[in-house]
Amino acid sequence: MLGRIWRLLIGPVLSTRRARHERLPVLLALPVFASDALSSSAYATEEMMLVLWSAGEDALRLAFPISLAVVALLFIVVFSYRQTVYAYPQGGGAFIVSRENLGEFWGVLAASALLVGYVLTVAVSIAAGVNAIISAFPAMLPYRVSLCIAFIALMTLINLRGARESGLVFAPPTYGFVLTFAILILVGLARGFAGDIEPVPYPPYGEGAQALSLLVILTAFARGCSALTGVEAISDGVPAFKSPESRNAALTLLLMAIILAGLVLGITYTAASLHILPLKNEDGEIVETLTSRLARTVLEDTPFVWFYYVVQIATTLILILAANTAYVDFPRLSSVLANARFAPRQLANLGDRLVFNNGIILLGLLSALLIIYFRGDTHALIPLYAVGVFIGFTLSQAGMARRFARVKPPRWRVGMAISSFGAFTTGLVLMTQLVANFRYGAWITLVSIGVLMFLLFKVHEHYMTIKGQLKPKPTEPRAMRHKVIVLVPSVHQGVLQALDYARTLSHPDEIEAVHINLDPRPPAVYRRVLKRTKDEETELRLVTPAAEKMQQEWHQFVPDIPLTILDSEHRSLVEPIEDYIDELMARESLDQVTVIIPEFYPRKWWHHLLHNQSAWILRLALMKKPNVVVSTVRYFLER
Repeated sequence: MLGRIWRLLIGPVLSTRRARHERLPVLLALPVFASDALSSSAYATEEMMLVLWSAGEDALRLAFPISLAVVALLFIVVFSYRQTVYAYPQGGGAFIVSRENLGEFWGVLAASALLVGYVLTVAVSIAAGVNAIISAFPAMLPYRVSLCIAFIALMTLINLRGARESGLVFAPPTYGFVLTFAILILVGLARGFAGDIEPVPYPPYGEGAQALSLLVILTAFARGCSALTGVEAISDGVPAFKSPESRNAALTLLLMAIILAGLVLGITYTAASLHILPLKNEDGEIVETLTSRLARTVLEDTPFVWFYYVVQIATTLILILAANTAYVDFPRLSSVLANARFAPRQLANLGDRLVFNNGIILLGLLSALLIIYFRGDTHALIPLYAVGVFIGFTLSQAGMARRFARVKPPRWRVGMAISSFGAFTTGLVLMTQLVANFRYGAWITLVSIGVLMFLLFKVHEHYMTIKGQLKPKPTEPRAMRHKVIVLVPSVHQGVLQALDYARTLSHPDEIEAVHINLDPRPPAVYRRVLKRTKDEETELRLVTPAAEKMQQEWHQFVPDIPLTILDSEHRSLVEPIEDYIDELMARESLDQVTVIIPEFYPRKWWHHLLHNQSAWILRLALMKKPNVVVSTVRYFLER
C-alpha cells in the first residue's frame, strides 16, 4: 500500500543508464540552479533600505550606490567561480576546492558553511514567498507558518521526482518572474521620467532614529549581499549539466549574473526614486513588501492595475521555487561528503528517480524546523543567511588561487590574480557580515557551522576506524567450529521449513532446537522426568506439563534433532537465549553460532498487527552479539 502511494507521488523507477539523459541544458539549468540568486532580488533591496531607513531619509540616498557595490562584488565572485567550473568539472564546489588545495579542515569548514547556508536558503526563500502572498492578502498572516510548511513539503515532493522534471516545472515561473519585473521596472522608470508619478512622501520614522554611521552603511551593504546567495550552486552541480559540462555551467553563471544585476539595480533605483518602503503594522511586522508597494505605485491610475496580481504571483512562485537551488545542491554536496567518508553513507544513495532522496528529505525536515522556530519571519532569518555563503565564497576562491600557484596551468598568473582578488574581497565582506549582523543572529550560524564540523569529523573518524579494523590481513585458512540453533516457538509448518534450511547448513549432529518456556513456575506442577539427549545420556530436570507436552510433540515430528527447553524466569525471550549461546560457545569452544528464527508471514498488511513481533525483537537483540549469525526463514501464509 505505502509502496503504491510512493510510486504514485514520485513516478516510476528510472534505470541508472538514464542518468546522462537526465542532465540539463542551459535553458533548464538556469531556473534550476539560479532561481535562488534571481529571487533574492525581491528581498535584498528591501533589507538594505530598511537598514538605511533606520538612519533617516538622507541615508536612503545611499541605496543605489550600495547596490552598485553589491553588483560589483557579484561579478567578482562569478568570474572567480567560472574558473572553478573549468578546473573541477566533477563538481563539489567549495568543499573539493578547499580540501584539495588548503587542507582537510578548511574543506570541512567550507562544506559545513554551505550546508547550513542551504538550509537557510530554503527557509528564507519559502518565508519570503509566503510574505508575498500575505502582502496581497493580509488576512492570511495568522497562517504564515502553516503555509511555509506546506510549500516545503511541495518542494520536497517535486525534487524527489527528479532533476529534469523539476527543471521543466521551474522554467516558466523563473522566466516569468524575470519578464514580469523587467516590464515593471521599465514602466516605473518611463512613468517616473515622464512625470506621471510623483515620489510619495516617506512615512515618519518615529522615535529612535539613529545617526548615519559607517556601521549603518556596512550593515546595509551586508544585508544587500543576500542577493549573492546561491551563486555558488552552479559550481557544486557541474555534473548535472549536459556536455560540455564546464562550458555550459560557465555560460549559465554569466547569464545569471547579468540578469541578477539588472534586477537588483532596476528595483533599487526605481524604489529609491519613488520613495518606496515596505509597510509595517502597529506591531512592527511587515504586512506589505517593498516589491508589492512598488508594483501598486507604478501600476495605479493605469489600465493595467490587474498586472499587480501578476507581479505578486510571479514573485511568490519564484521565491518559493528558489528553494530548489538548495534542493539540488544540498543533496549533491551531502553525497560528495558521504563518498569522502564525512557524512553517513545513506546520503550517497541514488533514489528511484536518480536523485539523492535522503538528502532531499533531510533538507526538507531541517528547513521546516527552522521555519517553525523563527515563525516564518524573513527579517529574523536574513542576518543568519549570508555568513555561511561568504565563508564558502572566500575559501573556494582562496583554494583556486592556491591551485593556480601549485599546478601552474596556462595563464595561471591571471587566474591566480582573479581568484586572489575575489578571496580578498569576499573575505572583507565576510568580516563585514559578522560585525554588522553578529548581534542580530549571525552568531547562531557560526555555532551551527562549528557543531556541524564536529559531527562531520566524528563521522569521518568512525569510518576511518572501521576501515582500519576491516583491512584484510594474511591468515592461514582453518576450519571453523560452528553450530546451528533453530528457535522453536511451537511445532508448526514454519518451524519444519526452518529445520530443512538448517540441515543445508550443517550436519544434524551440529543442529539444536531451542524452545523458551515463558510459563510461570509454581512448584506444585513440577515432577522429575527423564530427558533423552542425542548422546543417549539421561538427566533429571524439573519441567512443567506444558514443557513435557512440547517435548512429546517435538519428537513425534522431529526425531533426529534434540530440543532444549529454556525456562525464562522473567518472561523474557531474549535473556535466556543470549545466556544459552554464551554458555554453549564457551563449553564447546565454538567460533560461530547461526541462529535461525522461523517466522510466518501474513499476506495482508493489517494481519501483522494481530501478532506478536517476537521474531523482530529476537533478531534485533541477537544481531548485536559477536560471532552470532542471525537468519530469518519466513513461511508465507495463504490468503
